[in-house]
Amino acid sequence: MNKQAVFWGLGNLEIWLIQVVIYLLLWLVNDYLATVLCLVFGGIALSLWLLIQLVELVERSKVSRQMMRFMLVCFLAPLTASGLYLLLNQGLNWVK
Repeated sequence: MNKQAVFWGLGNLEIWLIQVVIYLLLWLVNDYLATVLCLVFGGIALSLWLLIQLVELVERSKVSRQMMRFMLVCFLAPLTASGLYLLLNQGLNWVK
């Protein structure tokens, strides 16, 4: 198996693209639910990534670099999707 493979043989770019498409579809269906899910999932991924980085500063752990990149991708995907939606839709419908 390829060392770059993270999830079912997919690399980080493919995982990011799949997540962005799923989040954008969610944004098109229900922007309130998408807002909540992007904040929750993105926040969890960012928290885990920051925790991994703090642990790495203290002592070298057995967490692989691929896992660190995966957590970063899981944070950037909802951020990208929400940014694209807000740019194209010019705001949130549930706020109006």
